[in-house]
Amino acid sequence: MRTLIVDDEPLALRRLATSLRGIEDIQVIGSTTSARRALALIGELKPDLVLLDVTMPGLDGFNLLEQLPDADRPAIVFVTAHAGYAAKAFEVEAVDYLLKPVSHDRLRGAIRRALYWLGREEESFARRSDMQAMPALDAAGEDSLWVHRHQAFDRVAIDDIVWIEAQGDYVRIHTRNGGGMARATLYELEGLLNSQHFIRIHRSAICRRSAIVRVQRKATGAVTATLVNGDEAPVGRTYSGGLRTFLDRIRTDEKDRSRRSRSD
Repeated sequence: MRTLIVDDEPLALRRLATSLRGIEDIQVIGSTTSARRALALIGELKPDLVLLDVTMPGLDGFNLLEQLPDADRPAIVFVTAHAGYAAKAFEVEAVDYLLKPVSHDRLRGAIRRALYWLGREEESFARRSDMQAMPALDAAGEDSLWVHRHQAFDRVAIDDIVWIEAQGDYVRIHTRNGGGMARATLYELEGLLNSQHFIRIHRSAICRRSAIVRVQRKATGAVTATLVNGDEAPVGRTYSGGLRTFLDRIRTDEKDRSRRSRSD
């Protein structure tokens, strides 16, 4: 994925370039401290991805986007020290919004989202005839799913699933020890999974109830659920009520257990 970095701070450019070296499928084709120069470079180099600061002298990141043609627009990931522009960033269909200093894991997650935004990973899976021939639910039974990983199909027990993430016409199954892709929709799996053990928390995420260890609101205003394997899943407004009820029930159960232990 051909990547251009745009930030008015030279140190920030160097840090991002260094972080990107450790990520597969990334080629940094240029960097600049000027948004006006970035406009020219985007036209000349045709990057797939632009890592873009928001506040820059002369022309800010949003002004730059306004001047880009909609056709063949690169994937945009904002990288900034300011949390207040997150809502605007998603209004202009940015792939992700990263706050400095950016952790390596967070940057990797943004790169993965950019791949799906560009359709690269979905296309690569669609081209695999064996992936098309092996639905997740066929012949697996109700206690497991067929998951594609490492150029093979593995049977993954539903009891091992931490959470499930929708990605186009596929889902990514996350377990404590990795996971893989499965040919199924989140809607199909929601009907299969036991609602006593799993909860839908976003239009693109289903989580094991017992795997949720933290729910928090980020500086950007987004709400996320942290899972036992260290992943963060998004929490959607439509589904937050059910999650709140689940958490309230846990707190009530803990109070009851504490009361009983004191009485004993």
